[in-house]
Amino acid sequence: MQKRSFRWLLGATTLIVAAAIFTLAKGERGVSPAAPGAHAFPDLASRLGDLAWVRLTHGSAKADFAAIGGRWVVVEKGNYPAAPDKMRRLLLGLADLSLIEPKTERPELFARLDLDDPGNGKSTLVALQDRAGKTIAELVVGKMRRDRLGGGNDGVYVRKPGDNRAWLARGSLDLAGDLAGGSPGSPPGAIVGWLDRRILDIPGSRIAGVTLTGDDGTALVLKRDAPDGKFAVADAPPDAKFKKDAALAEPAAALASLDLDDVKPAADLPAPQKGVATAVFTTFDGLTLTLRLFAHDNADWASIEAAGSGAAEPDSEAINARLAQWSYALPAGRAKLLRTRLADLVEPAKGS
Repeated sequence: MQKRSFRWLLGATTLIVAAAIFTLAKGERGVSPAAPGAHAFPDLASRLGDLAWVRLTHGSAKADFAAIGGRWVVVEKGNYPAAPDKMRRLLLGLADLSLIEPKTERPELFARLDLDDPGNGKSTLVALQDRAGKTIAELVVGKMRRDRLGGGNDGVYVRKPGDNRAWLARGSLDLAGDLAGGSPGSPPGAIVGWLDRRILDIPGSRIAGVTLTGDDGTALVLKRDAPDGKFAVADAPPDAKFKKDAALAEPAAALASLDLDDVKPAADLPAPQKGVATAVFTTFDGLTLTLRLFAHDNADWASIEAAGSGAAEPDSEAINARLAQWSYALPAGRAKLLRTRLADLVEPAKGS
């Protein structure tokens, strides 16, 4: 009987020791999971209205956002408005973030989760401050896992600065690439993706005429008499054979869903006195938009001015209030349309 008890005790002790060794070896297994629904920042949701500053840091790149006049602006871009939907998703995402499963405590393994040092790794450090300058939330954000938790619930790896415990959290904080590479077509390190990129959205159907003047003074005038009419070249050479109607209508659509590639305060980058092309658009309801195009840093930039009469006057005033103090880098395709010349619309001679 005593031998049987001793063997039982020896076996139980062996199992306990083995379990302890396994726990120490795995590290993350020895920590109890967070309580279901435990928020990373329990008080953040009630304090979102107190926020005054947000900073994102990734390597040598950073983006600072300030709450000014009831909206978020990007400090590095002269306080240009930030993308409101993107800022909303970031702040609500942080407030809703729930810690689900503890992961490694070993810093040498953080890189696997993109949670290494934000100063030289793949992670992004997010810091929120209130109006008094007090940091109320700070988080290192790593790799995003789509539908990681099933049922359409995304997961993201996070850790708090100074804490070696990594976590899998429920939520969406997809920051990878936002500072490292910016938006498609933007230079490395750009923060263009965080800007409110839409400049204008004037559909081509609203345009009555376009006058495009090159920096050499040569002008191309396209006009039509009705919204459903076809554009024609004014004062066209009598023997000119033009491309299809769609080609003649393309310049009129250059202001539809027009997004910026970059932006600077006009005071820092004004349109020069020489080497400037102009594009003047007139609408059927009395709005005139004048873009002055100039080259800078291998891109086409433009200043924009509006004028209006009658029903279009309030529209022009709103456009000037929003755009007049800025110079915009335009997408290459749109800039090409704004620099259209007569030769671009003429059918090439056969055999050429």
